Amino acid sequence: MADGVTVEVERYRWPERVANAGATVLYALGAPVTNLDPDDLLAAARRSTGLTDWGGDQFVNVLRELIRLLEGAGITPLARIFCRGILIKAVTNRLRLREHVRRVEAVAATKVERPIFVVGFPRTGTTVLQNLLALHPGRRALQFWELTAPVPEHADPAEDARRRIASTDRMLRMAYVMAPEMGEVHEIRATTPEEDWALFANTVAVLNYEFQSGLTAFGDLLMEQDLRWAYAEFREMLQVLLHQRPADQLVLKCPEHLWFLDSLLAEFPDACVVWTHRDPFETIASYCSLISMNRRVYYGQFRPAEIGPHITDRFLVGIERAMKVRETADPARFLDLRFEDLVADHAGAVRQVEKHFGLPRWDGMDAAVEAWLRSDRLDERGKHRYDAERYGLDRDAIHRRYAGYIERFGIPIRR
Repeated sequence: MADGVTVEVERYRWPERVANAGATVLYALGAPVTNLDPDDLLAAARRSTGLTDWGGDQFVNVLRELIRLLEGAGITPLARIFCRGILIKAVTNRLRLREHVRRVEAVAATKVERPIFVVGFPRTGTTVLQNLLALHPGRRALQFWELTAPVPEHADPAEDARRRIASTDRMLRMAYVMAPEMGEVHEIRATTPEEDWALFANTVAVLNYEFQSGLTAFGDLLMEQDLRWAYAEFREMLQVLLHQRPADQLVLKCPEHLWFLDSLLAEFPDACVVWTHRDPFETIASYCSLISMNRRVYYGQFRPAEIGPHITDRFLVGIERAMKVRETADPARFLDLRFEDLVADHAGAVRQVEKHFGLPRWDGMDAAVEAWLRSDRLDERGKHRYDAERYGLDRDAIHRRYAGYIERFGIPIRR
């Protein structure tokens, strides 16, 4: 293993070991906080909200299968508490979203017009591009506090935002305790734009759960389904957020959409889809490092050599599924952007996106792009260090497997 890699520790540190020891006692005693029974989770969400309508029941079947797989995966007692909290939050959000839509009739009339979806794989410049595109006064991205707490909690908008940001900050502090390296790999703050899956989590149909846990059977389940129901729910959630903070156009980002482009285009036929491309070896190696933190949370340790083949296989499936959809989709709905071109000329990349989709220009955009690029971030380029060999990755082997993708999009590779 190379010296100085960012995610070096492969097992729980002493604080997590202590916490897991306490969680083990609670689990042995049958404490509710460690209970992952789906009926108990659903009942707990209903009790905490006093609500009963969570919309369609498709998500319940997905929830039950996810929990069944988690129960058989050997996750730690500490991870059981972590997973219970995440899943109860998803159900609670669903209940509150349905009630909010029922009470606020204007939500249903809110239009989600020509949303921009940045769908490249992680580590291909998607974060930068989303932030830059959202600098336009008529566009906006969704911040993490909105994605995780989509329903207003107070009548006064300023106080409401303060409360939801504060609750998101508390959640992030806990996440940084469990994965302190996260800041250098991908910094998340309550007010930074983040990936759609944090909002999509309210459907539970989240492919990221497979990447985090290594449960390939869960990913298989999602890819065997027609997920238009989940994307229809996602659209309604976007309406809820746009009604609170209006904008002419949303700038959304999530690599998971590549696996489900058919469902996305069915629900958003006017979508502007930007697919960022980079040498798949670089992408996979970097993402393996990122996802290893999640594996450590779930199992108390991670085995690097198991992560590399899993992510290599899954990313290839995503590419194949997306390319198949594009064979019959309207090519005007897509723009392909190479990572190298984005890095070489950020403002030019923004102009390219706007020109391709006929989006309005803003005279101050180039200056705004330069100002954003000068801002400081914990995860600025070069701080995240990883060792591809540690994850069992071979550059030439990956290039051979991804040869069709590399050739199709003219992706520069390093030998």
